[in-house]
Amino acid sequence: MKLLEELKNKKTTIFFRVDSGTDVGYGHFVRCVALALVLSKTYKIIFITRYLKGNLIQSLNEKSFSIKKLSYTSKKINQVKDANETISIIKKLSNKKNILIVDSYNLSEKWEKKIKLNIDKLIVIDDLTTRKHICDMIIDQNLHSSMKNLYKDKIPKNCIKLFGPEYVILRNQFIKERRFSSIRSLPIKKVLISFGGSDKENYTMSALHFLKNFEHNFKIFVVVGKANSKKNSIRNFCLKNSNFKYFEQIENMAKLMKNSDICIGSSGTTTWERCCLGLPGITVVSSMDQYDIAKAVSAKNCIINLGTTKPNKINFRKIFLNLTNNDLKSMSKNSMKLVDGKGSLRIEKSIVKNFGR
Repeated sequence: MKLLEELKNKKTTIFFRVDSGTDVGYGHFVRCVALALVLSKTYKIIFITRYLKGNLIQSLNEKSFSIKKLSYTSKKINQVKDANETISIIKKLSNKKNILIVDSYNLSEKWEKKIKLNIDKLIVIDDLTTRKHICDMIIDQNLHSSMKNLYKDKIPKNCIKLFGPEYVILRNQFIKERRFSSIRSLPIKKVLISFGGSDKENYTMSALHFLKNFEHNFKIFVVVGKANSKKNSIRNFCLKNSNFKYFEQIENMAKLMKNSDICIGSSGTTTWERCCLGLPGITVVSSMDQYDIAKAVSAKNCIINLGTTKPNKINFRKIFLNLTNNDLKSMSKNSMKLVDGKGSLRIEKSIVKNFGR
């Protein structure tokens, strides 16, 4: 027992600095947890996070990860205070070697510069290619319209670059369900609606009204995040219509995707989940950081990209009536080819190879 404890204490510690909540969203947090589950076989894992409204910290307790909460809970990040508290936690809890993985749009080069002096290796997860970083490794799992010269002059020359969908971080449920996923074809029987955690423009309700009035009697799976301010009206709509089934912040998203023929949703991180399971998508750009990704994935013929079209301007009827069997099959095949579900394993392999155990 003592020997096992000694071996455990010799493991390199990987700290994750990431937040979740109603305002900051959930995508960054969810992918960090998914990556941590893979890395925990080789490294000691500790999460550093703020206790924000609507956070998902409880999910870390369920997975037995160590959690350290920062003292401040304001919406706006105080980068100096954040860096100082993060450094203090790392110094107190780190083993001899440590790595910090940060996944946040709100922590900048200024924060990284202060952090870098106090850790062995810094890994950044990002997809905003205009931001500067001082890091040893950068992970951008997204497909961009141009993959050449990503982050040029934005990162150190010796920084290790892991770019593209081959490094997509997915929860284990999607990797498992991929084995049972099939190439989609007509007729469409089951439709998934999922516009992310908050859906501030209320695209969900627009899609619901279209599907209710469409002449084909689909079975509809409606998924909303707990941060969705319209969730009560969406739930009531589904209760009044028997072919609509309501889900909130569900754990079995992979199973729903596998059982669906097409998805109407946003172009966020769920893009890669859909691709892994070969689920064709009709998608909107709900925030500008999704714009380039949606354009690139559309060019690969994996989705029908509606861009920034507002809910009341989308002609879902025309889109569905024009869908051919070949359209559906092509999107499904291209999606599965783009994302194979092995991204986290590739990241782990690169971290072990370059930074050791």
